Amino acid sequence: MVAVKRALRRLFAATLYYSGLLWLYAAVKLRGKAVVLMYHRVLPAGADSFSHAGIVVTPQTFERHMRFFARHFRLLDLAGFRRELDTGFGPRACLVTFDDGWQDNHRHALPVLRRHRVPTTMFVATGYIGTDQTFWQERMTRLLYQVSRREGLGDAVLGDLEARGLRALDDAAAREQARAIVTRLKRAGDQARVDQVLAALERACAGSGLEVLGDDRFMDWNEVRELTDSGLVTIGSHTHSHTILPQVGYDGAKAEFDRSLQILRERGLPPVLECAYPNGIVDDAVARAARDAGFTLAFATRNQLVAHGDDKFRLRRINIHEQATATVPELLCLITGVL
Repeated sequence: MVAVKRALRRLFAATLYYSGLLWLYAAVKLRGKAVVLMYHRVLPAGADSFSHAGIVVTPQTFERHMRFFARHFRLLDLAGFRRELDTGFGPRACLVTFDDGWQDNHRHALPVLRRHRVPTTMFVATGYIGTDQTFWQERMTRLLYQVSRREGLGDAVLGDLEARGLRALDDAAAREQARAIVTRLKRAGDQARVDQVLAALERACAGSGLEVLGDDRFMDWNEVRELTDSGLVTIGSHTHSHTILPQVGYDGAKAEFDRSLQILRERGLPPVLECAYPNGIVDDAVARAARDAGFTLAFATRNQLVAHGDDKFRLRRINIHEQATATVPELLCLITGVL
């Protein structure tokens, strides 16, 4: 059923695109607006990753996207975006951004950006750059999947999660179900429970020799420097620890921003005036903390366009991922709000 729905979606998008109707609608929809794209990961099919599909595109799809935007849009750098935000956006304005700082941004995205000369902003979580740490969601999903593949390993934590049924699933289904379990934990918003489950999984896997990172690695500082040296990439702040900022209030959010800025300065990067909120989540206290930390632009996550005069501390971005944008017609449908 899912495959049928995707096929129908793709057919609908292609019909609108090649009939010219989608372009006519886009001309109206995009007038005086800017498209701000939000990418996270660029990974080949079959990569050893446990990131959610909603933050991944393949290198082939990313190439297709950048070729399309380079041909049909005006690709802005941050200075150009800031200027037009203040004065009004010209036709087909587009800003490309990335969140987090994954190593594949350097390995797979940078060559494409260079080929198509695409100015890009990458918001990095400084607490992960140059470390062997990864976000808890990827780590927990990997560990949960791995214990499900070994009889007798992690039985207690599987029972606690009511997830013993994972052992009966094939590899693909077990991966999918492990992600679903972690997504439920994330949505519950109970950090103590998350910490308890992760600690139990890590105890269960201690000394087992299981792979703990795979392709779910962050860049090191040399790779970040190569991005900036390309002349195409501007580095912004994605806080230090990637915590959900409304949960820690004004003081916690301000400390996160200050720590990230301190590290970026110590690493000799150009002054940073822009940030993106982890998971795009912001409230009034967090927006005030961003302003007080010295940022002049801050990006959230809402699949809408940006207009002249919008709140500079709640700038909207459109999340791009493979399942929704594998073809150019689907991509244009997404950014215009048709799909």
